[in-house]
Amino acid sequence: MDLRIREVTTDNWRSVVALSVSEQQNQFIESNAFSLAESKFEDNGISVGLYDGETLVGYGMYGWHSISNQSAWLDRFMVDYHFQGNGYAKRFLPLLIQHIQGRYGCKKIYLSVHPDNKRAIKLYEDFGFHLTGEVDDAGPVVGVVMELILQ
Repeated sequence: MDLRIREVTTDNWRSVVALSVSEQQNQFIESNAFSLAESKFEDNGISVGLYDGETLVGYGMYGWHSISNQSAWLDRFMVDYHFQGNGYAKRFLPLLIQHIQGRYGCKKIYLSVHPDNKRAIKLYEDFGFHLTGEVDDAGPVVGVVMELILQ
């Protein structure tokens, strides 16, 4: 695997919008079209395509950096349903964490996940995230907040 993270641009945004999760997962995450609009209009989110070589397999969005809190948010993370089950989530998550930390020099990364998405919660816990007890109700999908404390 030749995994790469590339910013979403005028060249690849349509392909990113075309990515989707399985029908059973739709309740757990906003659409990529909504996420791209949010990242562009709110001016503090960065959208990235997740590539294996030249093949787009997923999408991520991060940002909402806080200097005072030394933190950032991994606001979206998805692998297209055609590529799920191939280990991409486990391979891309540490790359995204490293990418975010490198960009912001943050000490914490937050994310929110739908409370019924047990597989995602387990994935994030496997990489050191823990539930904070907070709820994120700022978007169309309400989630529980998880935090990763970085060294």
